[in-house]
Amino acid sequence: LDNYIYQLHNLKMTTKINPNDTTKPNDWRLKLFGDELRLNTKTKTKSGGDVEKGLQELSYASIPDAFDGYEYLALFFGANYCPFCKDFAPTVVAAAPSFAAKKTKVIFVSNDRDALNYEESCKKVQGIDVMAYDLSKTAEMRDLFGLKTIPALIILQNKDFEKDEPFVVSNAREILELDPNLKRFPWGSIEKRQAAPLTAWDRLFIHGIHGKWWQLGHKNVSPLHPGDMYMDEHAVRIRAGLLNVITWVAIMNVFYMRNLLLVNVIFGIVSWEFVTSMLFGLTPFAPLGIIATLVAVLLQPSALWKPANPKRFAWGIGLMLALSCFIIVQLKDEIDEKDFKAAVAAIALTCNLFTWLESSAGFCVGCFVYNNVLVKYLGKKECAECKL
Repeated sequence: LDNYIYQLHNLKMTTKINPNDTTKPNDWRLKLFGDELRLNTKTKTKSGGDVEKGLQELSYASIPDAFDGYEYLALFFGANYCPFCKDFAPTVVAAAPSFAAKKTKVIFVSNDRDALNYEESCKKVQGIDVMAYDLSKTAEMRDLFGLKTIPALIILQNKDFEKDEPFVVSNAREILELDPNLKRFPWGSIEKRQAAPLTAWDRLFIHGIHGKWWQLGHKNVSPLHPGDMYMDEHAVRIRAGLLNVITWVAIMNVFYMRNLLLVNVIFGIVSWEFVTSMLFGLTPFAPLGIIATLVAVLLQPSALWKPANPKRFAWGIGLMLALSCFIIVQLKDEIDEKDFKAAVAAIALTCNLFTWLESSAGFCVGCFVYNNVLVKYLGKKECAECKL
């Protein structure tokens, strides 16, 4: 292994230099990618064998040379450890000629944790060029584009180089699978249609082409996934704000009022809210969901549609927290008073924090757990459209 790494770092490199390079030091492309791009075309090794069986002679091109003549850049974020990336890589490689015909340069951005896995990833995406291995720049890219999951395919405009950052056209991972021949490229118009306008009655009551009144969310609101169910993120956040108010009442009751009847009332409201919304969505049986949807319709002319299944998982967490608190209260006489207060306060404060994060910061803890635990370890479908 040490010998392999030594050889890897001592390969002969050839770099193309453009004598007419007028790239400015503040070019956002240099900030994102560095000075060079690794050319990853299929080639023979130094020993004349197949590239999979030996060491490839590497070559690089300067960023201005590599990107010259292209209108768009398609950044494929992946890693060798990611099974979804391995499945998606052939789709990207196969689409590379179509991208080139649309004046789009495809670049693989490795999220691998070490150089050896980086090399393995490069082998899997031969045919598209690769960003040089740089963990810090990769992390900066993920932060800039708000990426929480891979694989991802980010489309950028290859212009306005003097600006601090590029213009992002779309996150196109799933769009590419729906339009592999790039007939509707650059796809920005498709994503803008995701928040399709509905009437107030359509948003309040699921019916017609959007599904049945008892289902979890609306269908046919996303051209990308017409069969999937979505919820209005505006209403979800407003309801989280209402639940946050209830958690404050619960906290005050624990430390000051100490009214057991109020505990039972709060648990009844919260448990009914979570159970009905997990089964039937925000309407028509969840009281706070109905109020939140009405307020959203009044304040927001267009819905912001987000996938429903991660929300159901998040509300399941909320129900478990509420149930735990209720059980502890019922066992109050059998628990030391200090332990009782600490346990109830911890649960109430956790609920308060979670609802505050979603209502104020737009961060859904349940969606975060869904994408980073259920997707990675339990094989659930990645929620690429969740804002985390």
